[in-house]
Amino acid sequence: MVPAATALAADRPPSPAGSAWLLVDGPTGEVLAERAADTARPMASLTKMMTALVAIESGDLDRVVTVVPAAVAVGESSAGLRAGERITMRDLVRGLVVGSGNDAAIAIAYAVAGSEAEFVQQMNERAAAMGLTRTRFANPHGLDEPGHESSPRDLAALGREVMKVPLLRSLVGNRMATLPGPGGEGSRRLQSENDLLAIMPSADGIKTGHTDDAGYTLVAHATSPALDRDMYAVLMGEPDRQTRARDAKALLEWGFGQFARPVVVRRGQPVASLEVQGVPGATVGLAPRVPLAATVRLGEPIRLRVTAPAMATAPVTQGQRIGRVEVMQGDRVVGGAPLAADRAVAAPGFTDSVRTAFAGIGSVFT
Repeated sequence: MVPAATALAADRPPSPAGSAWLLVDGPTGEVLAERAADTARPMASLTKMMTALVAIESGDLDRVVTVVPAAVAVGESSAGLRAGERITMRDLVRGLVVGSGNDAAIAIAYAVAGSEAEFVQQMNERAAAMGLTRTRFANPHGLDEPGHESSPRDLAALGREVMKVPLLRSLVGNRMATLPGPGGEGSRRLQSENDLLAIMPSADGIKTGHTDDAGYTLVAHATSPALDRDMYAVLMGEPDRQTRARDAKALLEWGFGQFARPVVVRRGQPVASLEVQGVPGATVGLAPRVPLAATVRLGEPIRLRVTAPAMATAPVTQGQRIGRVEVMQGDRVVGGAPLAADRAVAAPGFTDSVRTAFAGIGSVFT
C-alpha cells in the first residue's frame, strides 16, 4: 500500500484593492479566499448575467423582436440599437453579454415580459429559486438604483449558472462581438471591457461592471487544463479597470497555485495483494495499468482507498481487471483508476485441491 502523504502548503492569498472579493474552486465549490463575501452592495452590469439567463430561458432565441423606444433612451453603455429596428433575441443577448448594452437589456425585458417591471420580477424569482439570499434586482441593466445589490458569494453562484449555458459560455470569453446593422445593413462591432481576457490566456469570462456606487466589478472564470481545474473570482468596489484585471489575475493564479497534479501511484506499482482461492500460497498484486495522477489540494493529507474482492479466483490472467483504487483527500475522491493483476495464476490442479482440503481439515481440528 502507498502510504498517505501531505503536499506542502502554499503561501497566503493576495489582497485585492476592492471592498469585497471571493475565490471559489470550480469542481468542489470550496471557498479558497474571501473578504466581505456576504455583504450586499451595488453590482453594476454584473446584473446582466441574470438578464441573459432569463432571456435564454424564455424560449426561441432566433425569434425577431422590435426594439422599443425605452431601450434607446436608457443611455450609458450601449449596443448601438435603434428604436423600431428588428433584431433576433440571440443578437440581443450577444450585445448584452459582450457589449454590455443597457439598451439590449431593456429590449430583452420588453420582448420577454412586456415591461421592465415584469421582467425584473422574473429576475428576482430566478434569484430566489437559486437561493441568492443577498441579491435583489431593481432593473435589468445594473445602473445604480436603491436596493439593487448582490454579494460576492451570490454572484459567484450566478457566474457558475451562466457557465452551464453553452451559448453564454461561448460568448463571455469574447473580447469582440458583431451585430448586424439596423435593417440588415452593415454591422456593429462591440468591444468587451473585460481586460482580464487580454492579460490572462486561461481566463474565459465572465462579466464586468462599473457605476459610481459600485466601483469596478468583475465575475471572472479561468481554466487550467494541466490541473483539470477551473476557478471563479468575484471582485467588487475595485478602483479602476486596470487594477480590477490585475487583482483578478493575481487571485486566480494564486488559486491554481493551491493545487498540484502529481503521479500518486506509478504504472505497475502494487497497492494491494490478494490471496488466490483454491491455490494455497499464491497471491497476486493489484496495480494500475497506467500512472495514476490526481489533482490534489496542497497542505491536505492524501490516502488511497482500494475496492477489491476478499480473494482472487483462479485462473487469473496477468492484466485481468480486479478492483479499483481511488485517491482521497478527506471525504473527496480526487482521482482513481482500475486495478489489474500483476501476474497470472493457473487454475487449481490436483495437488492444490489436496492442499486446500487438508488445510480445511486442519482448521476443523484446531
